[in-house]
Amino acid sequence: MSLETKTYTFDELESKYRNFYAPAYEIYIDGSNIVTESMAIPSITVTTSVEPKANYVDFSVKNAYDIVKRDFKWLAEYFVLGKTLEVKMGYTDKLKTVFYGIITSVTADYPAQGHPTLRVKGMDKSTLMMKGSKAGYWIDKKYSDVAKEIGQKYVPKVIVDDTQTVIGTIDQKGMSDYKFLRYLALMCNYDFFLVGKTMYFRKPLTGTSSVLTLSYGQNLRSFATDMNLADQITKVTVRGWDDKQQKPIVASATEITKLGSGSKTGKDLLKTHGEYEENIGANVDSVEEAKAKAEAVMNERAMKLVSGHGETIGLPEICAGRYIKLEGLGKVLNQPYYITSSTHRIDASGYTTTFKVQGNAVG
Repeated sequence: MSLETKTYTFDELESKYRNFYAPAYEIYIDGSNIVTESMAIPSITVTTSVEPKANYVDFSVKNAYDIVKRDFKWLAEYFVLGKTLEVKMGYTDKLKTVFYGIITSVTADYPAQGHPTLRVKGMDKSTLMMKGSKAGYWIDKKYSDVAKEIGQKYVPKVIVDDTQTVIGTIDQKGMSDYKFLRYLALMCNYDFFLVGKTMYFRKPLTGTSSVLTLSYGQNLRSFATDMNLADQITKVTVRGWDDKQQKPIVASATEITKLGSGSKTGKDLLKTHGEYEENIGANVDSVEEAKAKAEAVMNERAMKLVSGHGETIGLPEICAGRYIKLEGLGKVLNQPYYITSSTHRIDASGYTTTFKVQGNAVG
């Protein structure tokens, strides 16, 4: 399971999924499809995110309790903490993997009335990255070298873009591997997240082709957006100290890499009111590292200009880390957006997908 790069039309997906008839899912635990066990699972929810939290799945089994034996079925065989968990969603027999991880929580509920039930939750491998604190230390390495080394401990596939600059010393300082990789990504303005068995440590605005286009009033059921200047700035300056040469290290950034055709970024909108600079003190070894840090902060803040959330019919292709184009919102907001999270839910009402997005330009 990894990010696709293909762009679809809505009509293609409608044809692929046979007019979205008969929502379906499969749940695999250590490779066994438990749906064949006639389990009563009234709903299942999968959420993926590029934000600092694990991807997760949540479902309940209503007929897990054997009232004759007065014991739970499947508890010892399938619902065991730490077992691998894979979820596929789609329609009829056209299913796509939307989650891969491990079982992290099993809750047995014995109500005052009715039969006991089981609730099962799973998280992806990033939950293992978040555990413990490490004392890693690297000399004359690039951030990308360190990211690759750490990522290979957890997943079989890592996709890492070269960060180019060699850093004198890189100290993990007791952070968990996850928090440390988030820190390295922030230092060089990289995206860091997991998709199934793949870890990404990549340049921003990578693979910006939209997974598909949704139009409000047609296949985009609802959408709400917020354009906000609260976190916007016009310049970032990073300051450090060169111990060897006993002189300051200073670098600044003002440029923003725009997403889409929007003509105005937060910086453009603020400039009419003056210059708003953010100064940051950082432990940097070179002007190049300080410059990368300044650019990282500038672009990270820029992506907070536009945020939104929407809902559509269930589409497994909508995944955090990809881009989506939205139309029917008017000239200012008809733009491609970065998907920061997606939630897929199948229940008695059908299959729906909700998602959150960000953008850095309007107009």
